[in-house]
Amino acid sequence: MAAVSAFAAPAGPRGRRHSARRPGCGGPGPGDTPAVGPARLQAEIDNPLDLIAGHQLLAETAVPAAGHTVAACGCGHPMCVDRDRDRSALARVFLVERNSVTSAGLRSVLATAPGLTVVGSTGDPLRAVAAVHRTAPDVVLLGRGASLEEDLATVVALRAADGAPDARVLLLRRAESTAEASRMLLAGASGCFPLDLAGERIIGAVQLAAAGGSVFLPAPPPARIHAAAPARHLGEPQPQQAGLTEREREVLVKLGQGLSNAEIGRELALAEATVKKHLTQAMRKIGQPDRLRAALYAHRHGLAG
Repeated sequence: MAAVSAFAAPAGPRGRRHSARRPGCGGPGPGDTPAVGPARLQAEIDNPLDLIAGHQLLAETAVPAAGHTVAACGCGHPMCVDRDRDRSALARVFLVERNSVTSAGLRSVLATAPGLTVVGSTGDPLRAVAAVHRTAPDVVLLGRGASLEEDLATVVALRAADGAPDARVLLLRRAESTAEASRMLLAGASGCFPLDLAGERIIGAVQLAAAGGSVFLPAPPPARIHAAAPARHLGEPQPQQAGLTEREREVLVKLGQGLSNAEIGRELALAEATVKKHLTQAMRKIGQPDRLRAALYAHRHGLAG
């Protein structure tokens, strides 16, 4: 089952912090007891990257006790129900989709949704800016172009002053990573979804965007941190295959234990010059150019104890 990620978009002056609250988070009415648990949980959101960082809108619906009323909370969050709002208002949707069959299918799906109306469409993104300026839609659905960069450039153009700066733009593609999702938000989009979603999920995404929220369906996979790949030592001879003499092996073991040539000589009762000779021969046989790499070789192959 596809993961769902729905984020509430910040509103108001730049830099001002807003409290993202769950649907139906209205304050208590007369005689109500204060809500507890998830119903009171809030998340502070103050910039688009916080949305990617994990602030999520709670999906539970507040259920008031029998006989109690829930007053409008007045928090200003787009998903909070304002009891005084005119519910008959229709959200205006504009389609920018190159494929005429896909555009007709979207129009057919959205036609079944109460509260949504398609006010126009075009198959040419270059003509979309003037068209959305004339129709002033609440939501623009932008079909997939040749690349994400092309789509993001179109988003910027659609939300410019000569387009529809207040419209919410949803891209009809997947966000393949959280990095792509953040790029969409920073370009001015309100999220994305692919066209292979069920009709009711497409309607839900458009309704959420029309209400002022942001949505990514399915949720982009979290960033993966790849550990540095271990060094590969292909073709490196094993100690038993390198033709080491017993003395060369002993010197290599002591080197791996961190001893200097003088210390190795004292341990093995050898002159320092003799130690150096054995070590030079051992490094040549195991293919290591210096003392450090020879010591690491000894550790890799279990010679250092």
